[in-house]
Amino acid sequence: MKVFMGNLSGKINQISRFFLIFFFVIAFLSTVYQVFSRFILQSMMVKKALPMVDFSIFNLTWIEELIRYLFVWIVFLGIGIVYKSKGHAQVEILHHYLPEIFKNKLLAFIEIVNSFLFLFLIVYGWSILKFTSQQISPSLGINMTFIYGAVLICSLSCLIHSSVHLLGLVSIKNVIKEDVYEETNKNTNI
Repeated sequence: MKVFMGNLSGKINQISRFFLIFFFVIAFLSTVYQVFSRFILQSMMVKKALPMVDFSIFNLTWIEELIRYLFVWIVFLGIGIVYKSKGHAQVEILHHYLPEIFKNKLLAFIEIVNSFLFLFLIVYGWSILKFTSQQISPSLGINMTFIYGAVLICSLSCLIHSSVHLLGLVSIKNVIKEDVYEETNKNTNI
């Protein structure tokens, strides 16, 4: 189970990284094009040099909305990627001063709380998708389910990553118990 979940978590992380990079490249190129079409093609210098050409047709209004929605997806995909690598900001003072026995219990408790949060977001993310299924974006004309789906996808990936972290903590706990059992048997046999 741990190996399967670990592989699944790794695949989700790879796919998330691919789409995050892809969306970021599209957002970057769209932003550069938007700046070029507004400030270069619409400048007075270009209008004076080429008065017979109407460059306003190159100013695409839907690009701003596309960039906004791509950044929504970039943020939510990034949440899953950072959660897998444990890169989020965290308060570690309690963990730092606890005895070794309680450190893994605290980490397991935190992962359980996180898992419940992700389950909550999955349930309510699904209800948001039902609610927004009839909404269409103003400029792009796409269904808003594709945009709000980022919350659901992020929550699912984070739940899987959290499960892998929790399974890792449980297996560490079992290894520590086995080591303690072997130590006591060595001491008893001597």
